[in-house]
Formats: sequence, structure tokens, C-alpha cells
Amino acid sequence: MFTDNAYVTILLCSYLGVKDGNYKPYTALQWSELGYKIINSNIEEPANLLNMNREDIINSIKVCGEEADRIVNLLSRGANLAFMLEEMNRKGISIITRSDKKYPQKLKSILKKYSPPILYYCGDLSLANKTGIGIVGSRNIDDDGTNFSEQLARKAAEEGLIVFSRGAKGVDTISEKTALNNEGYVVSILADSLSRKIKNKEIRDYVLSGKHLLISANNPDAPFSAASAMNRNKYIYALSNGTFVVASDYNKGGTWAGAIENIKNQWVNTFVWNSNKYNGNLELIKKGGTPIDSVEDKSIKDLISKRIKKENQLNIFDFDKNERIMVESENIINENKAEYNKADYDVYNKIIDLLLNILSEPKTIDELMVLLNITKSQATAWINRALNEGKINKINRPVRYVVNKLKLK
Repeated sequence: MFTDNAYVTILLCSYLGVKDGNYKPYTALQWSELGYKIINSNIEEPANLLNMNREDIINSIKVCGEEADRIVNLLSRGANLAFMLEEMNRKGISIITRSDKKYPQKLKSILKKYSPPILYYCGDLSLANKTGIGIVGSRNIDDDGTNFSEQLARKAAEEGLIVFSRGAKGVDTISEKTALNNEGYVVSILADSLSRKIKNKEIRDYVLSGKHLLISANNPDAPFSAASAMNRNKYIYALSNGTFVVASDYNKGGTWAGAIENIKNQWVNTFVWNSNKYNGNLELIKKGGTPIDSVEDKSIKDLISKRIKKENQLNIFDFDKNERIMVESENIINENKAEYNKADYDVYNKIIDLLLNILSEPKTIDELMVLLNITKSQATAWINRALNEGKINKINRPVRYVVNKLKLK
């Protein structure tokens, strides 16, 4: 069913069969870094880890003892994983790894080391590699927003384009249903609950007909999390050939964050409905989004085929403070990659000023993960250190962290 390399990837990167107290599976970035060590070592490929003990792993790929323990622990759950894979298969859920030729190439080419090492899916995976548009927006929209969403999805179906969506309420659901009702095709990129979604009879029937593909980078039974939702947003842009923002709040929510990240990285064109009913829409246009009033008299294929790069494309300093954080933190970590791999201590010293700047207003751990593009364990480590140094305070109900202004005086 799987190659040995794929099997090792699933063992090391999936949460299937992982119990409380186990080491956490590898994130996309962590797996990319471990993979680099493996292919540049004498073992050459992940499959060879299956026949190695702790000491062999330490000596061969030059990792610390704790990292070797993590690898051994995750690889040891083979029997439990086999049971989980059988259970998934009975539900109609398949799994694919980044090394598979059928893995969506657009994800790899755009996101590179941040592309998910594992995808869970139901349906025809080839739909993910076809030309299409993303349609995103808020959950709460008025009649005009509904009409524009339907217009986009109907036009996409007429032109034979896939509709890429997040599968949420509001704009997403409206677009999906409209496309499917007009003989179109839909790819839903989910942040959670794939197992529950596929139980819906209407969705299942469309999946079985080859019209609807469900994809998730997360455990099929995983509950919603802000970090997973933020990652899901970037997958929409990476898979589509252009994404249309129907409705966005200003400076908050997944629709805004995803659009800002795409405008910054210029993965694909960001088209924004030119409506003053949604304050986020007008701000996205100011930041580089392409305004669009209607597509009734336009060819969507023509729109997405033209790479739009504005002469006045905004640079990092044209974005708000919170929008700059993602770029600044990534630059800091990349510039200090050697220290980051050796010890968190040095990177913490480099990034503490940025962290305190972020925490001028209370933030949760999940919000920090998204803003700094780091893992939960890394965010927690930095927060705990800042707490111990008295630089920040903890607020309860809900738990958040904020700069200790008295300490800074």
C-alpha cells in the first residue's frame, strides 16, 4: 500500500495513533529539516530509519539524544498505525505523502519546505492539480455578497475551472454548492473534521461521482484550531491559479490573514470584490489586491492567466505592525539558522524585542504561532522564558500574554 519511505513519513509526521505523553510528530518545516539531514547522511533515505536503534540514529544523521528518542518513539507505533489506517480506509479516507508523484505539485512548488508532509483526502486527488480559482470570504455576508459568490462559482463551472474552497459556512459553502449545481468541480481544503464531513450524504455522493475532493493536512478526527485554519488558508492560494476575496473584515480573521500573506508573497493574483460594504476589501485593494466588480462579462481564465504585478506593490513597511511580524520573524530566524538549529537561546535573544512588540496587546499562544510562523513548543518555550525574566505577564480567562510595562520602565 505504501512505500517504506512513505510509511516512515506517516509514522513521523501524522498524529494517527499518537497517545498523550508521546513525542509530537514533525511539522512540515521540521520534517523538511530532518529530511535534509537524512539525504545528506550515509543512510540516504527515511526508510532506513526503520532498522536503526537510538545510537545508530545519533551517529548517522547527527541529531541529539532527545531528537533520536523522538524518532524511535514515533516509529515504534507501527501496529497502532496499521489499525488506524484500516479504519480510515473503511471511511473512504486516503493518505498521501509529499514524496508521492500524485501529491499536488502546486503545493510543493509554491510552499516548498512548508508544504504539508502528509495529506488526507476523499475523492479524486487529480482535481487538486487542475486549473481553478479560490473563492474565500466571511461567514456572514449579505444578499449582494451571496450573489457575487454565486456569480463567481457559476462562471468558474461554465469555464471548466475548479473551485477551491475552505469548506466553511458563508462564502465557502455558497460557492461550493453553486459550482456543483452547475456541473462544476470543487476542492475543499479543510482545517479539521474530515471524518465528520465525509459522513454527509450529499457531500459523499458528490465525492463518489468524482465532482468533489476533500483534502486536509490534519488528522481526520482533529478538532478546529486557529493554527490549522491559518495554514489551510495558505493552501487555498497555493493550489489555486488566482483567488477571489468576496468579503473580509479589516485586520482580523482568516480571510484577511490569508489574503495579506498572498499579497506579500505574490504566489498568485489576489482579486478583491470592489465593495464598500466590507471594510477589509477596500484595505486589501490598497495593499495590492486587484479590484473586481463583476465577472459576468469577463473570462476568468483570462484574468488568472495574466500575472499581475503592480508597479506600486507595497513593501513590508507599508503593512500594519501585525502584518509585518510574519515577515520580520521569518527573516530573523532565517538569518540566524545556524544558531536556531543549535540552541533556542541565541534566537530568543535576537527575537525578544519583536516578541515584546507583538505582546504590546494581549495574545494567545495560537496567535503567536501564526504571527511568528513557529511551532507551539517553540512559542511556549519563548513565552516561558520571557515570563521567568519578568518581561511579560500572564492573563487568565482566556489565557493570554502581554508585555510587563513596569519591567520595561
